Amino acid sequence: MFIVLYLVDQAQDLAEQLYLFTQIILNVVALLHLIIKPSSARIGWQLSIIIFNIITLTRKCEVVKESTQNPVILWWTSGFPGTSETIHCPNQIKCDVFSNQNISNLHDVEAYLFYASSINFDDLPLPRHPKEVIWGLYHEESPRNVEEMMHEEILTLFNFSSTFSRYSDVPFPLQHLNSIDDITSLKYFVTTPEKNKHLKNISPVMYLQTDCETSTERDAYVKELMKLTNVDSYGVCLNNKEMPSQFTEDYLNNLNDDEFLHYVARYKFVVAIENGACEDYVTEKFWRAIKIGTVPIYFGSPTIRDWLPNEKSAILLEDFPTPKSMNDHLARLMKNDSLYETYLEHKTKALITNQKLLEEVRLRPYQVDPLKVAQNFECFICKKLHQKRKGTIKESTVNKNHYNCPKPISALALDVNPSNSWVHSFETAKRNVGRIRKKVITAS
Repeated sequence: MFIVLYLVDQAQDLAEQLYLFTQIILNVVALLHLIIKPSSARIGWQLSIIIFNIITLTRKCEVVKESTQNPVILWWTSGFPGTSETIHCPNQIKCDVFSNQNISNLHDVEAYLFYASSINFDDLPLPRHPKEVIWGLYHEESPRNVEEMMHEEILTLFNFSSTFSRYSDVPFPLQHLNSIDDITSLKYFVTTPEKNKHLKNISPVMYLQTDCETSTERDAYVKELMKLTNVDSYGVCLNNKEMPSQFTEDYLNNLNDDEFLHYVARYKFVVAIENGACEDYVTEKFWRAIKIGTVPIYFGSPTIRDWLPNEKSAILLEDFPTPKSMNDHLARLMKNDSLYETYLEHKTKALITNQKLLEEVRLRPYQVDPLKVAQNFECFICKKLHQKRKGTIKESTVNKNHYNCPKPISALALDVNPSNSWVHSFETAKRNVGRIRKKVITAS
């Protein structure tokens, strides 16, 4: 659907541009004809055509430029589906949203939106005009692909944001929780006695990975843990176990298929170490484990406790700061089923005691659907544009709280590891942001 809308948008833009181009050609031809064959009998006719076409072209430009009374929003970056239509938001406000940069030649754009994963800092809509035009930032990923976003000097170039941070203007910290019902559902749940039986064929701990180079150095952590306990490691990193034949074809694109989830649910524990340690950045690695009823061994968001269904719904690396202490704790749980099941009360008792989690789902139900998140962000910006037209908008700037990703922290050291290559990348990005910011601010 997004592709169709995009193509329609492109076709409409092309038609408008071809029309203007045709008018220009007519004027040029008429002018050349007048110069080459300056017949006194035809000069008046030629001048009339030129004047007529100039007036037509001017009026057309004015019509195209002013054809909408709605504020215009443009998704500047590629890779994100602008709606390319008039959006209707609460309180009967409307805006026109586009995703083709050429629109900026035909409309007075009042807000530019940027999908951070696709941003090109050498291709920005400059000059900035901060008092006239709003810049909005959308980002749902860790900073591994846009490390400049880890630095506040870049964030403050934007007025509003929609990110996984609770402090964002349109936040979605629960983006990977499909439904609150998934937490208590027994669809995939395997009881502890059944899990114990499976230990004849599988290890107690599962590690599934697709990326061997992460800023959190999760492979380094798991490698040490594997020296102390049995871990089934699937994927290209630290691989010691092959996927069953039914999954080997394309399991990476089927991680949420029922058959695969039932397979993973047999494990007592699943390693869930994020790609980055950003506040409120909690991905499917954690929520998938909660959904199927295995216990996540978690490292990533330092605010994860705010989103646990219950106080003990995950084993946090910060509570067992070395692979040795983690292994000792896992050994205790393996010997005591009752102690193990204290981590599974969301399944065994259908219990969710975290009121913050429940309230977040109630207040912002949109966040489990990426399309609805984008629509809410567009409407939020649309509201701000209408306020700006009325002169009631308050000045706003994105800050570090909107996307709080610190210098890379190692899961193994629980601190910054100077030899981590991602730390070097962090410092390189820090040097780049000064150049980028200066370019944006001084552009004229």
